Amino acid sequence: MENLRRLIPFVRPYRGRLIVSIVFGLIVGALWGGNLTAVGPVVKILLERKPLDQYVAEEIDKAQAEIDRRSDNLARSEQRIRALESEHRPPDDAEFLNELQIRVENERKLSDASRHLLTMKQVEMSVLPWVPKDEFQALALIITLLLIANLIKGVFCFLQDVLVGSVVQRVVMELRMKALDKVLSLDYQSLSRDGTGGLMSRFTYDIEQIAMGMSLIGARLVREPLKCLTCLSLALWLNWRLTLLSFLFIPIFGLFFHWYGQSLKRASRRMMDSMSRIYKSLEETMEGLKVIIAFGSSRHHLVQFRSENDRFYHRAMRLVRVDAIAKPTTEVLGLLAMFIAVLPGAYLVLRQQTDILGVQLAAKPLSAAELSILYALLVGMLDPCRKMSNVFTRLKRCSAALERLFELLGRKPDVEEIDQPRALPRHRESIEFRKVTFQYPVRDEANQRGPVLKDINLTISAGEVVALVGRNGCGKSTLLNLLPRLYNPTHGQVLIDGIPIREVGFADLRSQIGLVTQDTILFDDSIYENIRYGNPSATREQVEQAAQQARVMEIVEHVPQGFENGVGERGRDLSGGQRQRIALARAIVRDPSILILDEATSAADAHSEALIHEALLSFAKGRTVFIITHSMTPSLLKLIDRIVVMDAGRIIASGVHEELLHSCSLYDTLYHAKSAARAA
Repeated sequence: MENLRRLIPFVRPYRGRLIVSIVFGLIVGALWGGNLTAVGPVVKILLERKPLDQYVAEEIDKAQAEIDRRSDNLARSEQRIRALESEHRPPDDAEFLNELQIRVENERKLSDASRHLLTMKQVEMSVLPWVPKDEFQALALIITLLLIANLIKGVFCFLQDVLVGSVVQRVVMELRMKALDKVLSLDYQSLSRDGTGGLMSRFTYDIEQIAMGMSLIGARLVREPLKCLTCLSLALWLNWRLTLLSFLFIPIFGLFFHWYGQSLKRASRRMMDSMSRIYKSLEETMEGLKVIIAFGSSRHHLVQFRSENDRFYHRAMRLVRVDAIAKPTTEVLGLLAMFIAVLPGAYLVLRQQTDILGVQLAAKPLSAAELSILYALLVGMLDPCRKMSNVFTRLKRCSAALERLFELLGRKPDVEEIDQPRALPRHRESIEFRKVTFQYPVRDEANQRGPVLKDINLTISAGEVVALVGRNGCGKSTLLNLLPRLYNPTHGQVLIDGIPIREVGFADLRSQIGLVTQDTILFDDSIYENIRYGNPSATREQVEQAAQQARVMEIVEHVPQGFENGVGERGRDLSGGQRQRIALARAIVRDPSILILDEATSAADAHSEALIHEALLSFAKGRTVFIITHSMTPSLLKLIDRIVVMDAGRIIASGVHEELLHSCSLYDTLYHAKSAARAA
């Protein structure tokens, strides 16, 4: 319930619609109970062959006779009490107490008979004038009224569902927006623990479960209890003693639903976690279709997906089993609760008694019609209870989904911005990595890896172009990811112009950094908008100038719509080299003081690579540039001032190309291996 209460701020703006829907639910509940009471007149007409006016007249006569009898009894009782008082009997005298009890019982019976007489008189004056004398016509009228009442009930059900649906969709929309806003406000380090599949599962499957749960809360969870309450009120009015007998099963209901709720929530949580893994598997498969088809490895991915599907199946079946047991158990308990009231009632009707073994169960002998109404009302309570068991299932799924969603919304970032950040003037002195060690955080400590970076010390002068080289996995990209604070160092610090970047605001820091990654990300928009993405306030002239510098104009000139030409999903309508040139233009239009190129020419052909290096020759002047590369080409060597060699998370050498060829065996191996590959 705590998770459901956390929805209140999202629902509060629409409380007017919810109040109207509750009113509609009240009307539905009243009509539901009213329809069931029609069983009494039908039984009178069909089974007892007694017209309603005759029945009402007989009930008036019976009530009047009961009033007369009880009045006489009460008068005699009063005389005996006065006689005993004249004898100065003590208050605790047995005979005196017995007479007082008889008087109280007669007063109660007189009150019940008076109320019944008043009710029958009102029916005689208000209802009977509209009821036909003919039995068949009276039955036809009752059926017609039932149809009209059900039609009205259906209209109000429809209106309630529409009102609730509009609130649900509004709230779900706000939850999605809130979740996306939270994701975009969190740091990359925090989000990388979930992965894309885990995050997408929250935005899709979890939100869907929340929407279904809210729909049930707003409609069925309001309507069904009101229907149940109406039937209960009418049943208590008809015979409160027999009705209360059915409450003996309430503790059993409570124990069952407690166990059921706990099991359901655990199963729902596990199933949602499994769904996240399915999304992850699908995401990897869809993004790697080209490789999968080229390598003919579809069977591997089918086996992997089948494994995740099987895991989801077993967890889903656990939920299905827990869910399936609810309906029959609820129905059996409901029937037992109903029979424990109806069976004594049947005894009272057949024996025309008001008590069983001295226990008073009715104010007057019940008729078959009254017992039929009681039975119908108890059945009418059972149907909402059965539906509520299905609601309970959905609510537990909704609660588990809300728990996952609010866990995301309440998550604290691993990389936090300082409350009062220092100003960071445009970079013009140096960048320093001081005793930096980094270890990737994980959710499961058993999967914790060792440090990726180990005690790194590196100082780069402003305006210097530095290439980072080394084997795959040596920590090159991780080191440069610390610069825009995608991650925080586990130990040590990064400084720009002597200022620790932890003391600087995110916007101030990142406004000075341009980034071009190996996996070039373009958005499904025009070439112009993808370049302007680097600086949304850039003018048309600045965008075109950046495109000119990054050698994008030859792409623009060869597509039908020029700058307005779309690039497709993730830039799939362009070649790898074209995408990387647009990504470089996006970084250039930002006018950064620090430029990071992470394998920026890995997907480019020789022509595109030469164009990118040519663009960098002029753009790199006056900026600090980091280039991560595995391939030292002559055009790249013209750019760089220094080469830093990394291995196993450490810096093992630093210098210029010719010096490192002789002093660093790893660099010599890497350089000649790439040269041999290019020659081949």
